[in-house]
Amino acid sequence: MKKTLALLLALTMVLSLAACGSTKKEEKTETPAAAAEAPAAETTTVEPAAAAVPQIANIFYGGGTPQTIDPALNSASSGSNVIKLAFAGLMGFQWVDGEAKLAPELAESYEVSEDGCTYVFTLREGLKWSDGTDLTLQQIADSWNRAGSAELGADYGFLYDYIERNEDGTLNLTIDEAARTFTVKLAAPTAYFLDLCAFPTFYPVRTDVTDNEGMWATDPAKYIGTGAFRMTSYKVDDVITFEKNPYYWNAENVTLEAANCYLSEDNVAILTAYENGTACFINAIDPVEYDRLYATYPGELVMGDYIGTYYILFNVYKDYSPAGKQLSVQEQRKACFAIGQMVNRDELVNYVTMGGQAPATGFYPNGLADGYNANVRAAADYGSWYTGTNTPAAENADYTEDQVAAVKTLIDLGYAYTGTIEEGNITFTDFPSVEFAFNNSGANAAIIQYVQETWNKFGITATINQEAWATLQTKLKAGDAEAARMGWIADFNDCVNFLEIFICASGNNYPRLGRDIGDYTRSSDLTKDAGLGAYYGENGDQTWAEAYDAVVDQIKSCTDPAERAALCAQAEKTLMATGAVAPLYYYTNPYMLKPNVKGLIMMATGDVVWNYVTIE
Repeated sequence: MKKTLALLLALTMVLSLAACGSTKKEEKTETPAAAAEAPAAETTTVEPAAAAVPQIANIFYGGGTPQTIDPALNSASSGSNVIKLAFAGLMGFQWVDGEAKLAPELAESYEVSEDGCTYVFTLREGLKWSDGTDLTLQQIADSWNRAGSAELGADYGFLYDYIERNEDGTLNLTIDEAARTFTVKLAAPTAYFLDLCAFPTFYPVRTDVTDNEGMWATDPAKYIGTGAFRMTSYKVDDVITFEKNPYYWNAENVTLEAANCYLSEDNVAILTAYENGTACFINAIDPVEYDRLYATYPGELVMGDYIGTYYILFNVYKDYSPAGKQLSVQEQRKACFAIGQMVNRDELVNYVTMGGQAPATGFYPNGLADGYNANVRAAADYGSWYTGTNTPAAENADYTEDQVAAVKTLIDLGYAYTGTIEEGNITFTDFPSVEFAFNNSGANAAIIQYVQETWNKFGITATINQEAWATLQTKLKAGDAEAARMGWIADFNDCVNFLEIFICASGNNYPRLGRDIGDYTRSSDLTKDAGLGAYYGENGDQTWAEAYDAVVDQIKSCTDPAERAALCAQAEKTLMATGAVAPLYYYTNPYMLKPNVKGLIMMATGDVVWNYVTIE
């Protein structure tokens, strides 16, 4: 841990109370001598004015230093919430009639054409960047073209495919500086386009100071935004500091003077910072602390709503064949599904994570909508892949039905084993060791240990590698990971947001479905084209683009709600058949917030908005 953070955590209670806006009432004292000398005449005593509460928010999002806080390049929720302090979009989340709602932000208003393909935004008058210079519509257009360009290669660059492109490849955007109108022509109706306009990938940046690696975003002189705050310092593995932006369009309603985002992956240090009063907000908490925190700080530990899925991913280029036998790519996909099926998801959420999470039955999480069903997990047409995760098997009650099904799959595929299901000692002897990577934040370490112990029980060895979050992201983007823990939180509430992760063009497609091998060097002759070959679809003879991307494209353009829902169910079925993802549970969002912090917006998408917070 860096020196500055260590010193911060060792601060006295007096300083930590001030940092979080708490105050200690000053007692008035009077010496006997002074009392004796006081005149007998009636006097008036004037009490000193109460000190103003410092409006400073100290925040721990967990996860350490983000890989990037370039709005276009970031794809992690912790980085996204740092970005939200300094940048804003055409739309944003604000308090509207006492509720946190999507509303115009940099835009003053908008109009949508009858066919749903043209959006005309009228921007607020007098908008400025945080350095005091005028914001122009051309700068917004330049920023969007950068974010959606092949040259930048952003993970979320594909989101700009919703916008129609001109012959030269630029986005179909029409600007009128005098009228302050910004017109966007979409390729097809997109019901959630306004949500995208509130998403960091669509936040305008100053392209004259950016670079394609995101290094500019670590320099306060270049980190020029349009949000409620502006960066004053950036210290790796320590803290990113912000002050109120006087040029923010709604600065008169921003009370916070400063916000400090501390960067740590140490759960103990993070909780210590909260308990000694240094931090106002934390959301990286070890589950073993829950009972104590509930009792010690009533109402401060919250299991917030979260539309998200925690899952294991498996690189499709690894060869999972047993010794002396070559399995086809399709057979190996079944093997990956089987080892994911071995995990008792009910036991995991009840005794390991203990945060109110729900066992996963598929990739889509609880509460996710498809435009036809408000919750796809409750819809009859959607599948369920882990139906016996907590049901004792008839052959042996020490195993679950899912575990027995997984064991039988591996036996049928030809893996060698000793023991029997009935005796409760079945052990596979030639399943290849799996290299498993994770970052130590929240409950990750306990979850991965549980998965490892489950696999060990069946003779499957996992080599565990703990990585810093930024390092792990780099490794995953390069394709150089065999297996890893991962989570996906909704950017907006629609199935397509969970499907787009795995399209061929997505930089978040870490299993490498439909993508080249990347930096991975341990493939076999058979699996060296496992991502690009025709191994997918109902008959196992389509490329990933044919079996999956084509369906996602249909979902994006489909205007019939029932038909669209059926396509969403089909796409999830295609994804789950790959075995490349093994959903474990559906998230809750455990966080702690000091009771004197008022007005914080906490969204089920994981968005945390500090713009209108007041510290009492």
